[in-house]
Amino acid sequence: MGNGKPGQVLALIASPRTLGNCETFTKAISRRVPEEHTLKLLRLTSLTIRPCLACYGCVMGNSCPEEDDMQFLLDELAAADAVILASPVYYLGANAIVKSICDRGFLFFSILEQTYNKPIILLNFFGIPDRVGMAPQMLETFAMFLGMSVKASLLVEAALPGEALMNEKNVELADRLGKILFSPDSLKPERGCPFCGSQIMRAKQKDFICTVCHGTFNIDADGNFIPLKEGGIIGPPEHMLLHREWLRGMKRKFQENKKKIIQTIAGYKDDGEWIKPPPRT
Repeated sequence: MGNGKPGQVLALIASPRTLGNCETFTKAISRRVPEEHTLKLLRLTSLTIRPCLACYGCVMGNSCPEEDDMQFLLDELAAADAVILASPVYYLGANAIVKSICDRGFLFFSILEQTYNKPIILLNFFGIPDRVGMAPQMLETFAMFLGMSVKASLLVEAALPGEALMNEKNVELADRLGKILFSPDSLKPERGCPFCGSQIMRAKQKDFICTVCHGTFNIDADGNFIPLKEGGIIGPPEHMLLHREWLRGMKRKFQENKKKIIQTIAGYKDDGEWIKPPPRT
């Protein structure tokens, strides 16, 4: 944005359903973005994203040995000016494709400087009230490790296809989201982590730890969230890339201790029986 060309909004649809709530609500937001832009849609469930091999190749500066659609996705994220990520809630989580992508998150390091501080809207569509589980955390983790600026992380109640836009309040919400996507404004939750806004936390003794940014905070007698210590995850690219340096250090540590490691684990090689599914006919 700012070069005279229309902005590019990348919509990541984590649902296999054509013209479902994820797709139509995202398009409704795009229609209401006042800035000139193009909308590119990518159905994440159409991608082939293979499991990480834990080889640390990409961490050490080598190409990923997996030949799938991950690089295509990274290129699209790097080229976009803003992102909308929408997913249905499946069994208290986002669609599994979101986790599959995050499991390959070491590759995010390669585009972090291009994605840092880009705006993103996160949308979770659910049917049964109060059964959203960890779905928001999954989308927030995706955004955080790309260093993106979360304009909103919202839960939208809608189960039937198109139901989200049958509710006037949701239409008004789409209008508001469209207007803030490229603006300095954002929709912050009334109560959430005082560092990143996530509403999913872990109890630890007398304090609470955010499950996304890992900031530590407490709650006073009036119910106010009191920040105690930042989690050390969120920050500019040079800070977030310290994670890669730690991983490289672990790779070197493995090489230095390889002989001892092999001696320790070799005795477990033949325990148990590996099972496989029968061949398909």
